[in-house]
Amino acid sequence: MEYAIDTVKKQLTGLFEGITKEPVDIETPPENIDADFAVPLFNLSKKLHKNPEVLALEFQDKIKLDKTLFSRVERHGAYLNFYLDGSRYGQLVLEDYKKLKKNYGSSSIGKNKTVIIDYSSPNIAKPFSIGHLRSTVIGQSLYNIYNFLGCKVIGDNHLGDWGTQFGKLICAYEKWGNEKKLDKEPIRELLNLYVRFHAEAKNNKKLEDEARDWFRKLEEHDKTAVEIWKKFSAQSTLEFNKIYEKLKIKFDYQLGESFYVDKTDEIIKECLAKKIAKWIPAIDDGKMSKDEKVLAIDMSKYGFKIPFLLQKSDGTTLYATRDLAAIKYRIKKWNPNSILYVVGSEQKLYFSQLFKAAELLGYKADLAHIDFGLIRLPDGKMSTREGKVIFLDNVLLESVNRVNKIIHVREMNKRESEQVAEIVGYGAIKYADLSQNRIHDVPFDWEKIISLKGNSGPYLQYQCVRIKSILKKAGKIDLSAVDFSLLTHGLEQELINKISKFNSAVADAARLKEPHLIATYLYELAQSFSKFYEKLSIINAKLDLKKSRLVLAKMTARVLENGLDLLGIEVPEKM
Repeated sequence: MEYAIDTVKKQLTGLFEGITKEPVDIETPPENIDADFAVPLFNLSKKLHKNPEVLALEFQDKIKLDKTLFSRVERHGAYLNFYLDGSRYGQLVLEDYKKLKKNYGSSSIGKNKTVIIDYSSPNIAKPFSIGHLRSTVIGQSLYNIYNFLGCKVIGDNHLGDWGTQFGKLICAYEKWGNEKKLDKEPIRELLNLYVRFHAEAKNNKKLEDEARDWFRKLEEHDKTAVEIWKKFSAQSTLEFNKIYEKLKIKFDYQLGESFYVDKTDEIIKECLAKKIAKWIPAIDDGKMSKDEKVLAIDMSKYGFKIPFLLQKSDGTTLYATRDLAAIKYRIKKWNPNSILYVVGSEQKLYFSQLFKAAELLGYKADLAHIDFGLIRLPDGKMSTREGKVIFLDNVLLESVNRVNKIIHVREMNKRESEQVAEIVGYGAIKYADLSQNRIHDVPFDWEKIISLKGNSGPYLQYQCVRIKSILKKAGKIDLSAVDFSLLTHGLEQELINKISKFNSAVADAARLKEPHLIATYLYELAQSFSKFYEKLSIINAKLDLKKSRLVLAKMTARVLENGLDLLGIEVPEKM
Protein backbone atom coordinates (compact mmCIF):
# COMPACT_ATOMS: atom_id res chain seq x y z
CA MET A 1 0.00 0.00 0.00
CA GLU A 2 1.41 3.36 -1.05
CA TYR A 3 0.21 6.24 1.11
CA ALA A 4 -0.27 9.89 0.22
CA ILE A 5 2.95 10.75 2.04
CA ASP A 6 4.84 8.23 -0.12
CA THR A 7 3.39 9.87 -3.23
CA VAL A 8 4.70 13.23 -2.01
CA LYS A 9 8.18 11.85 -1.35
CA LYS A 10 8.30 10.26 -4.82
CA GLN A 11 7.24 13.56 -6.35
CA LEU A 12 9.97 15.41 -4.43
CA THR A 13 12.59 12.87 -5.46
CA GLY A 14 11.47 13.24 -9.07
CA LEU A 15 11.75 17.02 -8.91
CA PHE A 16 15.46 16.75 -8.20
CA GLU A 17 16.27 13.94 -10.64
CA GLY A 18 16.23 16.34 -13.56
CA ILE A 19 18.63 18.69 -11.76
CA THR A 20 21.10 16.37 -10.08
CA LYS A 21 21.79 12.65 -10.11
CA GLU A 22 22.68 12.70 -6.43
CA PRO A 23 19.92 11.53 -4.00
CA VAL A 24 18.39 14.13 -1.67
CA ASP A 25 17.19 13.94 1.94
CA ILE A 26 13.51 14.64 2.62
CA GLU A 27 12.51 15.76 6.09
CA THR A 28 9.44 16.81 8.04
CA PRO A 29 10.23 20.32 9.36
CA PRO A 30 10.07 21.10 13.10
CA GLU A 31 6.90 22.70 14.48
CA ASN A 32 8.27 26.26 14.28
CA ILE A 33 8.56 25.92 10.46
CA ASP A 34 5.21 26.08 8.69
CA ALA A 35 6.31 24.10 5.62
CA ASP A 36 5.04 20.57 5.00
CA PHE A 37 8.32 19.05 3.76
CA ALA A 38 11.92 20.24 3.63
CA VAL A 39 14.98 19.25 1.63
CA PRO A 40 18.26 20.12 3.41
CA LEU A 41 21.16 20.61 1.01
CA PHE A 42 24.15 20.24 3.35
CA ASN A 43 25.12 16.71 2.26
CA LEU A 44 24.51 17.47 -1.40
CA SER A 45 26.60 20.66 -1.21
CA LYS A 46 29.59 18.68 0.06
CA LYS A 47 29.37 16.26 -2.87
CA LEU A 48 28.97 19.08 -5.39
CA HIS A 49 31.50 21.34 -3.61
CA LYS A 50 29.10 24.28 -3.47
CA ASN A 51 27.81 26.53 -0.72
CA PRO A 52 24.48 25.00 0.46
CA GLU A 53 22.67 28.35 0.47
CA VAL A 54 23.81 29.16 -3.06
CA LEU A 55 22.77 25.66 -4.13
CA ALA A 56 19.33 26.14 -2.58
CA LEU A 57 18.88 29.36 -4.54
CA GLU A 58 19.91 27.66 -7.80
CA PHE A 59 17.58 24.72 -7.25
CA GLN A 60 14.63 26.93 -6.32
CA ASP A 61 14.78 28.56 -9.76
CA LYS A 62 15.12 25.21 -11.59
CA ILE A 63 12.39 23.24 -9.79
CA LYS A 64 9.18 22.80 -11.77
CA LEU A 65 6.43 22.15 -9.24
CA ASP A 66 3.54 19.80 -9.83
CA LYS A 67 0.72 22.23 -9.08
CA THR A 68 -1.72 19.36 -8.60
CA LEU A 69 0.08 18.56 -5.34
CA PHE A 70 2.28 21.49 -4.27
CA SER A 71 1.36 25.14 -3.92
CA ARG A 72 4.88 26.59 -3.70
CA VAL A 73 8.54 26.07 -2.81
CA GLU A 74 10.62 28.56 -0.81
CA ARG A 75 14.30 28.75 0.03
CA HIS A 76 15.14 29.17 3.70
CA GLY A 77 18.92 29.25 4.18
CA ALA A 78 20.27 25.87 3.11
CA TYR A 79 16.78 24.36 2.98
CA LEU A 80 14.11 24.19 0.33
CA ASN A 81 10.69 24.21 1.98
CA PHE A 82 7.75 22.70 0.12
CA TYR A 83 4.10 23.56 0.71
CA LEU A 84 1.31 21.20 -0.25
CA ASP A 85 -1.94 22.09 -1.89
CA GLY A 86 -3.91 21.14 1.21
CA SER A 87 -7.24 20.32 -0.42
CA ARG A 88 -5.70 18.02 -3.04
CA TYR A 89 -3.48 16.31 -0.50
CA GLY A 90 -6.47 15.88 1.79
CA GLN A 91 -8.28 13.99 -0.96
CA LEU A 92 -5.29 11.63 -1.33
CA VAL A 93 -5.31 10.94 2.41
CA LEU A 94 -9.05 10.31 2.32
CA GLU A 95 -8.62 7.83 -0.54
CA ASP A 96 -6.02 5.96 1.54
CA TYR A 97 -8.49 5.71 4.38
CA LYS A 98 -11.33 4.53 2.12
CA LYS A 99 -9.18 1.67 0.86
CA LEU A 100 -7.90 0.46 4.24
CA LYS A 101 -10.33 1.69 6.92
CA LYS A 102 -9.62 -0.52 9.96
CA ASN A 103 -6.18 -1.42 8.59
CA TYR A 104 -5.19 2.21 7.97
CA GLY A 105 -1.47 2.59 8.63
CA SER A 106 -0.59 -1.00 7.77
CA SER A 107 1.53 -2.04 4.80
CA SER A 108 3.25 -4.99 3.16
CA ILE A 109 6.84 -3.69 3.37
CA GLY A 110 7.68 -6.68 5.58
CA LYS A 111 6.30 -9.26 3.14
CA ASN A 112 8.51 -12.36 2.84
CA LYS A 113 10.49 -11.36 5.95
CA THR A 114 10.55 -13.52 9.08
CA VAL A 115 11.36 -11.92 12.43
CA ILE A 116 11.79 -13.86 15.68
CA ILE A 117 11.34 -11.83 18.85
CA ASP A 118 12.65 -13.21 22.14
CA TYR A 119 10.89 -11.29 24.92
CA SER A 120 9.65 -11.36 28.52
CA SER A 121 11.66 -14.48 29.44
CA PRO A 122 11.24 -14.49 33.25
CA ASN A 123 13.00 -17.05 35.41
CA ILE A 124 10.64 -19.69 36.74
CA ALA A 125 10.47 -20.06 40.51
CA LYS A 126 11.04 -16.30 40.81
CA PRO A 127 8.50 -13.50 41.09
CA PHE A 128 7.17 -11.75 38.01
CA SER A 129 8.27 -8.34 39.21
CA ILE A 130 7.95 -4.85 37.79
CA GLY A 131 11.48 -5.39 36.51
CA HIS A 132 10.10 -7.86 33.94
CA LEU A 133 7.61 -5.34 32.59
CA ARG A 134 9.88 -3.64 30.06
CA SER A 135 10.98 -6.72 28.12
CA THR A 136 7.39 -7.97 28.10
CA VAL A 137 5.63 -4.86 26.78
CA ILE A 138 8.42 -3.68 24.46
CA GLY A 139 8.65 -7.16 22.93
CA GLN A 140 4.88 -7.45 22.46
CA SER A 141 4.72 -3.99 20.90
CA LEU A 142 7.50 -4.82 18.43
CA TYR A 143 5.66 -8.05 17.62
CA ASN A 144 2.50 -6.05 16.86
CA ILE A 145 4.39 -3.47 14.78
CA TYR A 146 6.21 -5.98 12.57
CA ASN A 147 3.02 -7.96 12.09
CA PHE A 148 1.20 -4.74 11.08
CA LEU A 149 3.85 -4.19 8.41
CA GLY A 150 3.36 -7.63 6.86
CA CYS A 151 6.22 -9.59 8.43
CA LYS A 152 5.90 -13.17 9.57
CA VAL A 153 6.57 -12.72 13.28
CA ILE A 154 7.41 -15.46 15.76
CA GLY A 155 7.23 -14.54 19.43
CA ASP A 156 9.14 -16.77 21.83
CA ASN A 157 9.04 -16.54 25.60
CA HIS A 158 12.50 -17.99 26.32
CA LEU A 159 11.78 -18.93 29.93
CA GLY A 160 14.71 -19.13 32.33
CA ASP A 161 13.87 -22.65 33.48
CA TRP A 162 17.35 -24.14 33.78
CA GLY A 163 20.65 -23.31 35.43
CA THR A 164 22.51 -23.28 38.73
CA GLN A 165 19.76 -21.28 40.48
CA PHE A 166 17.61 -24.42 40.36
CA GLY A 167 20.30 -26.32 42.16
CA LYS A 168 20.04 -23.66 44.89
CA LEU A 169 16.26 -23.82 45.00
CA ILE A 170 16.11 -27.61 45.09
CA CYS A 171 18.71 -27.58 47.85
CA ALA A 172 16.72 -24.99 49.81
CA TYR A 173 13.44 -26.84 49.26
CA GLU A 174 14.91 -30.13 50.47
CA LYS A 175 16.21 -28.44 53.63
CA TRP A 176 13.49 -25.96 54.55
CA GLY A 177 10.59 -26.41 52.10
CA ASN A 178 6.97 -26.47 53.22
CA GLU A 179 4.68 -28.14 50.68
CA LYS A 180 1.49 -26.52 52.01
CA LYS A 181 3.01 -23.05 51.74
CA LEU A 182 4.33 -23.85 48.28
CA ASP A 183 0.91 -24.96 47.05
CA LYS A 184 -0.81 -21.91 48.56
CA GLU A 185 1.56 -19.18 47.37
CA PRO A 186 4.17 -20.87 45.17
CA ILE A 187 6.11 -17.84 43.91
CA ARG A 188 6.30 -16.09 47.26
CA GLU A 189 7.39 -19.28 49.00
CA LEU A 190 10.05 -19.96 46.35
CA LEU A 191 11.30 -16.40 46.75
CA ASN A 192 11.55 -16.93 50.50
CA LEU A 193 13.54 -20.12 49.94
CA TYR A 194 15.85 -18.39 47.46
CA VAL A 195 16.49 -15.50 49.84
CA ARG A 196 17.08 -17.86 52.76
CA PHE A 197 19.56 -19.91 50.73
CA HIS A 198 21.73 -16.86 50.02
CA ALA A 199 21.49 -15.66 53.62
CA GLU A 200 22.54 -19.09 54.95
CA ALA A 201 25.27 -19.49 52.29
CA LYS A 202 27.09 -16.42 53.62
CA ASN A 203 27.98 -18.41 56.74
CA ASN A 204 27.90 -21.91 55.28
CA LYS A 205 30.10 -22.23 52.18
CA LYS A 206 29.15 -25.91 51.76
CA LEU A 207 25.67 -24.89 50.62
CA GLU A 208 27.02 -23.64 47.28
CA ASP A 209 28.68 -27.05 46.73
CA GLU A 210 25.42 -28.83 47.57
CA ALA A 211 23.54 -26.58 45.15
CA ARG A 212 26.01 -27.33 42.35
CA ASP A 213 25.58 -31.02 43.09
CA TRP A 214 21.79 -30.72 42.83
CA PHE A 215 22.08 -28.96 39.47
CA ARG A 216 24.42 -31.67 38.22
CA LYS A 217 21.82 -34.25 39.30
CA LEU A 218 19.16 -32.30 37.43
CA GLU A 219 21.23 -32.37 34.23
CA GLU A 220 21.74 -36.11 34.75
CA HIS A 221 17.94 -36.54 35.05
CA ASP A 222 17.97 -37.60 38.71
CA LYS A 223 14.35 -38.55 39.51
CA THR A 224 14.01 -36.45 42.69
CA ALA A 225 15.64 -33.38 41.17
CA VAL A 226 13.50 -33.56 38.01
CA GLU A 227 10.24 -34.00 39.96
CA ILE A 228 10.94 -30.96 42.15
CA TRP A 229 11.99 -28.91 39.09
CA LYS A 230 8.80 -29.88 37.23
CA LYS A 231 6.71 -28.80 40.21
CA PHE A 232 8.44 -25.41 40.36
CA SER A 233 8.05 -24.99 36.59
CA ALA A 234 4.34 -25.84 36.47
CA GLN A 235 3.45 -23.57 39.39
CA SER A 236 5.49 -20.68 37.98
CA THR A 237 3.94 -20.95 34.52
CA LEU A 238 0.44 -20.76 36.00
CA GLU A 239 1.36 -17.58 37.86
CA PHE A 240 3.03 -16.00 34.82
CA ASN A 241 0.03 -16.75 32.61
CA LYS A 242 -2.22 -14.77 34.97
CA ILE A 243 -0.06 -11.69 34.34
CA TYR A 244 0.08 -12.31 30.59
CA GLU A 245 -3.70 -12.62 30.43
CA LYS A 246 -4.18 -9.29 32.20
CA LEU A 247 -1.71 -7.51 29.94
CA LYS A 248 -2.93 -9.28 26.75
CA ILE A 249 0.55 -10.68 26.11
CA LYS A 250 0.70 -13.60 23.69
CA PHE A 251 3.48 -15.85 22.44
CA ASP A 252 3.70 -18.30 19.59
CA TYR A 253 6.12 -20.45 21.59
CA GLN A 254 7.37 -20.71 25.15
CA LEU A 255 10.52 -22.73 24.63
CA GLY A 256 12.53 -22.34 27.80
CA GLU A 257 16.22 -23.03 28.31
CA SER A 258 15.40 -26.62 29.27
CA PHE A 259 14.19 -27.27 25.71
CA TYR A 260 17.76 -26.84 24.46
CA VAL A 261 19.62 -28.89 27.09
CA ASP A 262 19.76 -32.02 24.91
CA LYS A 263 21.03 -29.89 22.01
CA THR A 264 24.08 -28.47 23.80
CA ASP A 265 26.34 -31.50 23.20
CA GLU A 266 26.17 -30.70 19.50
CA ILE A 267 27.24 -27.10 20.18
CA ILE A 268 30.18 -28.23 22.31
CA LYS A 269 31.29 -30.70 19.61
CA GLU A 270 31.06 -27.98 16.96
CA CYS A 271 33.12 -25.54 19.00
CA LEU A 272 35.82 -28.15 19.59
CA ALA A 273 35.81 -29.43 16.00
CA LYS A 274 36.18 -25.92 14.61
CA LYS A 275 38.82 -25.14 17.28
CA ILE A 276 36.80 -22.15 18.43
CA ALA A 277 36.85 -23.15 22.12
CA LYS A 278 39.36 -24.71 24.51
CA TRP A 279 39.62 -25.71 28.16
CA ILE A 280 41.05 -22.99 30.42
CA PRO A 281 41.41 -22.53 34.21
CA ALA A 282 38.25 -21.19 35.81
CA ILE A 283 38.11 -17.64 37.10
CA ASP A 284 38.10 -17.67 40.90
CA ASP A 285 34.88 -15.69 41.40
CA GLY A 286 33.59 -17.47 44.48
CA LYS A 287 31.20 -19.52 42.37
CA MET A 288 33.80 -21.90 40.95
CA SER A 289 36.96 -23.29 42.43
CA LYS A 290 40.23 -21.99 40.97
CA ASP A 291 41.19 -25.64 40.40
CA GLU A 292 38.25 -26.13 38.03
CA LYS A 293 38.48 -25.81 34.27
CA VAL A 294 35.92 -24.40 31.87
CA LEU A 295 35.40 -24.71 28.15
CA ALA A 296 35.53 -21.20 26.72
CA ILE A 297 35.98 -19.14 23.57
CA ASP A 298 38.90 -16.73 23.74
CA MET A 299 37.38 -13.37 22.83
CA SER A 300 40.48 -11.20 23.38
CA LYS A 301 41.22 -10.82 19.66
CA TYR A 302 37.72 -9.41 19.18
CA GLY A 303 38.12 -6.73 21.83
CA PHE A 304 36.59 -8.56 24.81
CA LYS A 305 38.63 -8.83 27.99
CA ILE A 306 36.88 -11.92 29.35
CA PRO A 307 36.39 -15.34 27.66
CA PHE A 308 32.96 -16.66 26.69
CA LEU A 309 32.22 -19.66 28.91
CA LEU A 310 30.40 -22.70 27.50
CA GLN A 311 30.77 -25.63 29.92
CA LYS A 312 32.09 -26.44 33.37
CA SER A 313 34.52 -29.28 34.07
CA ASP A 314 31.76 -31.29 35.81
CA GLY A 315 29.89 -31.38 32.48
CA THR A 316 27.11 -28.94 33.43
CA THR A 317 26.12 -26.44 30.75
CA LEU A 318 25.82 -22.68 30.95
CA TYR A 319 23.09 -20.47 29.53
CA ALA A 320 25.52 -19.33 26.80
CA THR A 321 25.62 -22.88 25.44
CA ARG A 322 21.85 -23.10 25.55
CA ASP A 323 21.53 -19.72 23.81
CA LEU A 324 23.79 -20.90 20.99
CA ALA A 325 21.68 -24.05 20.69
CA ALA A 326 18.57 -21.83 20.52
CA ILE A 327 20.08 -19.74 17.70
CA LYS A 328 20.94 -22.85 15.71
CA TYR A 329 17.48 -24.36 16.29
CA ARG A 330 15.66 -21.15 15.31
CA ILE A 331 17.65 -20.72 12.10
CA LYS A 332 17.06 -24.33 11.07
CA LYS A 333 13.34 -24.32 11.91
CA TRP A 334 12.25 -20.84 10.75
CA ASN A 335 15.08 -19.45 8.58
CA PRO A 336 14.56 -15.93 10.01
CA ASN A 337 15.86 -12.71 8.52
CA SER A 338 16.48 -11.46 12.04
CA ILE A 339 16.26 -12.52 15.68
CA LEU A 340 15.60 -9.76 18.20
CA TYR A 341 16.49 -10.20 21.87
CA VAL A 342 14.52 -7.78 24.06
CA VAL A 343 16.74 -7.82 27.14
CA GLY A 344 18.05 -5.11 29.51
CA SER A 345 21.12 -3.00 28.75
CA GLU A 346 23.09 -4.65 31.55
CA GLN A 347 23.42 -7.70 29.28
CA LYS A 348 25.07 -5.76 26.44
CA LEU A 349 28.48 -7.41 26.87
CA TYR A 350 26.96 -10.89 27.02
CA PHE A 351 24.99 -10.46 23.80
CA SER A 352 27.96 -8.95 21.98
CA GLN A 353 29.92 -12.08 22.86
CA LEU A 354 27.02 -14.42 22.06
CA PHE A 355 26.57 -12.91 18.60
CA LYS A 356 30.31 -13.14 17.92
CA ALA A 357 30.29 -16.81 18.98
CA ALA A 358 27.33 -17.47 16.64
CA GLU A 359 29.23 -15.76 13.82
CA LEU A 360 32.32 -17.89 14.48
CA LEU A 361 30.12 -20.99 14.29
CA GLY A 362 28.73 -19.85 10.95
CA TYR A 363 25.13 -19.31 12.10
CA LYS A 364 23.67 -16.89 9.56
CA ALA A 365 20.95 -14.52 10.77
CA ASP A 366 20.78 -10.87 11.72
CA LEU A 367 21.02 -11.01 15.53
CA ALA A 368 20.11 -7.84 17.43
CA HIS A 369 20.06 -6.98 21.13
CA ILE A 370 17.11 -4.65 21.73
CA ASP A 371 18.34 -3.25 25.01
CA PHE A 372 16.54 -1.00 27.46
CA GLY A 373 17.09 0.86 30.72
CA LEU A 374 15.69 0.11 34.16
CA ILE A 375 12.45 1.12 35.80
CA ARG A 376 13.59 3.48 38.53
CA LEU A 377 11.63 3.22 41.76
CA PRO A 378 11.81 5.63 44.70
CA ASP A 379 13.33 2.87 46.83
CA GLY A 380 16.13 2.08 44.37
CA LYS A 381 17.05 -1.07 42.50
CA MET A 382 15.39 -4.43 43.10
CA SER A 383 17.24 -7.54 44.22
CA THR A 384 15.73 -11.03 44.13
CA ARG A 385 18.50 -12.44 46.32
CA GLU A 386 17.75 -9.95 49.07
CA GLY A 387 13.99 -10.27 48.71
CA LYS A 388 13.53 -6.62 47.68
CA VAL A 389 11.02 -7.29 44.91
CA ILE A 390 7.92 -5.39 43.81
CA PHE A 391 5.44 -7.87 42.34
CA LEU A 392 4.01 -6.67 39.02
CA ASP A 393 0.60 -8.04 39.97
CA ASN A 394 0.53 -5.65 42.95
CA VAL A 395 1.49 -2.71 40.71
CA LEU A 396 -1.32 -3.54 38.25
CA LEU A 397 -3.84 -3.79 41.09
CA GLU A 398 -2.70 -0.45 42.48
CA SER A 399 -3.04 1.17 39.06
CA VAL A 400 -6.62 -0.12 38.68
CA ASN A 401 -7.53 1.13 42.18
CA ARG A 402 -6.10 4.58 41.47
CA VAL A 403 -7.92 4.81 38.14
CA ASN A 404 -11.16 3.82 39.86
CA LYS A 405 -10.89 6.91 42.03
CA ILE A 406 -10.51 9.38 39.16
CA ILE A 407 -12.88 7.91 36.57
CA HIS A 408 -16.60 8.09 37.21
CA VAL A 409 -18.87 7.12 34.33
CA ARG A 410 -22.61 7.25 34.66
CA GLU A 411 -24.85 4.68 32.95
CA MET A 412 -22.46 1.89 33.95
CA ASN A 413 -22.99 -0.87 36.47
CA LYS A 414 -20.28 -1.93 38.89
CA ARG A 415 -18.85 -4.68 36.67
CA GLU A 416 -18.67 -2.37 33.63
CA SER A 417 -16.95 0.27 35.74
CA GLU A 418 -14.43 -2.32 36.96
CA GLN A 419 -13.71 -3.41 33.38
CA VAL A 420 -13.05 0.19 32.31
CA ALA A 421 -10.76 0.69 35.31
CA GLU A 422 -8.79 -2.43 34.34
CA ILE A 423 -8.44 -1.39 30.68
CA VAL A 424 -7.32 2.11 31.66
CA GLY A 425 -5.19 0.98 34.61
CA TYR A 426 -3.29 -1.67 32.66
CA GLY A 427 -2.97 0.65 29.66
CA ALA A 428 -1.55 3.38 31.89
CA ILE A 429 1.26 1.12 33.11
CA LYS A 430 2.08 -0.02 29.57
CA TYR A 431 2.06 3.47 28.11
CA ALA A 432 4.26 4.87 30.88
CA ASP A 433 6.90 2.38 29.75
CA LEU A 434 6.41 2.47 25.97
CA SER A 435 6.24 6.26 25.71
CA GLN A 436 9.88 6.47 26.81
CA ASN A 437 12.93 5.97 24.63
CA ARG A 438 13.69 2.36 25.52
CA ILE A 439 17.40 2.88 26.21
CA HIS A 440 16.61 5.39 28.97
CA ASP A 441 15.71 4.50 32.54
CA VAL A 442 12.02 5.02 33.29
CA PRO A 443 11.15 6.90 36.50
CA PHE A 444 8.04 5.41 38.10
CA ASP A 445 5.67 8.30 38.93
CA TRP A 446 2.06 7.46 39.74
CA GLU A 447 0.86 11.03 39.19
CA LYS A 448 2.04 11.04 35.56
CA ILE A 449 1.11 7.43 34.87
CA ILE A 450 -2.63 7.77 35.54
CA SER A 451 -3.06 11.45 34.62
CA LEU A 452 -5.95 12.32 32.31
CA LYS A 453 -3.90 15.22 31.00
CA GLY A 454 -0.57 15.30 29.21
CA ASN A 455 1.33 12.48 27.57
CA SER A 456 -0.28 9.47 29.27
CA GLY A 457 -2.21 6.35 28.33
CA PRO A 458 -5.46 7.47 30.01
CA TYR A 459 -5.32 10.81 28.14
CA LEU A 460 -5.06 9.10 24.74
CA GLN A 461 -7.75 6.56 25.63
CA TYR A 462 -10.03 9.41 26.74
CA GLN A 463 -9.45 11.34 23.51
CA CYS A 464 -10.34 8.28 21.45
CA VAL A 465 -13.48 7.59 23.49
CA ARG A 466 -14.53 11.26 23.22
CA ILE A 467 -14.20 11.26 19.42
CA LYS A 468 -16.13 8.00 19.10
CA SER A 469 -18.88 9.48 21.26
CA ILE A 470 -19.17 12.45 18.86
CA LEU A 471 -19.37 10.07 15.90
CA LYS A 472 -21.99 7.91 17.60
CA LYS A 473 -24.24 10.93 18.09
CA ALA A 474 -23.78 11.96 14.46
CA GLY A 475 -24.85 8.59 13.05
CA LYS A 476 -23.66 6.77 9.91
CA ILE A 477 -21.58 8.69 7.36
CA ASP A 478 -21.48 7.94 3.63
CA LEU A 479 -17.76 8.16 2.77
CA SER A 480 -18.45 8.42 -0.96
CA ALA A 481 -20.23 11.77 -0.43
CA VAL A 482 -17.38 13.38 1.53
CA ASP A 483 -15.32 16.20 0.02
CA PHE A 484 -12.03 16.96 1.78
CA SER A 485 -11.39 19.95 -0.50
CA LEU A 486 -13.73 21.80 1.88
CA LEU A 487 -11.21 21.38 4.70
CA THR A 488 -9.12 24.49 4.07
CA HIS A 489 -8.64 25.81 7.62
CA GLY A 490 -5.08 25.59 8.98
CA LEU A 491 -6.17 23.37 11.88
CA GLU A 492 -7.93 20.99 9.50
CA GLN A 493 -4.83 20.86 7.29
CA GLU A 494 -2.60 20.24 10.31
CA LEU A 495 -4.77 17.30 11.36
CA ILE A 496 -4.84 15.83 7.84
CA ASN A 497 -1.04 16.07 7.60
CA LYS A 498 -0.59 14.46 10.99
CA ILE A 499 -2.94 11.57 10.10
CA SER A 500 -1.06 11.00 6.82
CA LYS A 501 2.18 10.42 8.72
CA PHE A 502 0.92 7.48 10.80
CA ASN A 503 2.36 4.82 8.51
CA SER A 504 5.73 6.60 8.48
CA ALA A 505 5.73 6.66 12.29
CA VAL A 506 5.02 2.91 12.35
CA ALA A 507 7.73 2.19 9.76
CA ASP A 508 10.25 4.30 11.72
CA ALA A 509 9.35 2.47 14.95
CA ALA A 510 10.02 -0.86 13.21
CA ARG A 511 13.26 0.28 11.58
CA LEU A 512 14.68 1.72 14.81
CA LYS A 513 12.99 -0.83 17.13
CA GLU A 514 11.54 2.11 19.08
CA PRO A 515 7.83 1.83 20.03
CA HIS A 516 8.04 5.23 21.74
CA LEU A 517 8.00 6.86 18.27
CA ILE A 518 4.41 5.68 17.88
CA ALA A 519 3.50 6.91 21.37
CA THR A 520 4.98 10.35 20.60
CA TYR A 521 3.13 10.47 17.29
CA LEU A 522 -0.20 9.57 18.95
CA TYR A 523 0.20 12.28 21.57
CA GLU A 524 0.90 14.88 18.87
CA LEU A 525 -2.12 13.64 16.89
CA ALA A 526 -4.35 13.93 19.97
CA GLN A 527 -3.11 17.48 20.55
CA SER A 528 -3.82 18.41 16.92
CA PHE A 529 -7.35 17.07 17.24
CA SER A 530 -7.93 18.97 20.49
CA LYS A 531 -6.97 22.27 18.83
CA PHE A 532 -9.19 21.46 15.85
CA TYR A 533 -12.16 20.49 18.06
CA GLU A 534 -11.86 23.51 20.36
CA LYS A 535 -11.75 26.07 17.53
CA LEU A 536 -13.97 24.56 14.82
CA SER A 537 -17.51 23.28 15.18
CA ILE A 538 -18.31 19.84 13.85
CA ILE A 539 -21.99 19.28 14.64
CA ASN A 540 -23.12 22.87 13.90
CA ALA A 541 -21.18 23.27 10.63
CA LYS A 542 -22.99 23.35 7.24
CA LEU A 543 -23.99 19.85 6.11
CA ASP A 544 -21.20 19.14 3.58
CA LEU A 545 -18.53 20.62 5.83
CA LYS A 546 -20.00 18.75 8.81
CA LYS A 547 -19.67 15.45 6.94
CA SER A 548 -16.06 16.17 6.02
CA ARG A 549 -15.15 17.15 9.58
CA LEU A 550 -16.90 14.07 10.96
CA VAL A 551 -14.85 11.84 8.66
CA LEU A 552 -11.70 13.69 9.74
CA ALA A 553 -12.67 12.93 13.34
CA LYS A 554 -13.41 9.31 12.41
CA MET A 555 -9.96 8.96 10.82
CA THR A 556 -8.34 10.45 13.91
CA ALA A 557 -10.12 7.95 16.16
CA ARG A 558 -9.08 5.08 13.88
CA VAL A 559 -5.42 6.12 13.95
CA LEU A 560 -5.48 6.56 17.73
CA GLU A 561 -7.08 3.14 18.16
CA ASN A 562 -4.71 1.43 15.71
CA GLY A 563 -1.67 3.12 17.26
CA LEU A 564 -2.66 2.19 20.80
CA ASP A 565 -3.30 -1.36 19.62
CA LEU A 566 0.27 -1.52 18.33
CA LEU A 567 1.37 -0.57 21.85
CA GLY A 568 -0.85 -3.33 23.23
CA ILE A 569 -3.34 -0.89 24.78
CA GLU A 570 -7.10 -1.31 24.54
CA VAL A 571 -9.62 1.52 24.26
CA PRO A 572 -12.77 1.20 26.43
CA GLU A 573 -16.22 1.91 25.01
CA LYS A 574 -16.90 4.49 27.71
CA MET A 575 -14.68 6.53 29.96
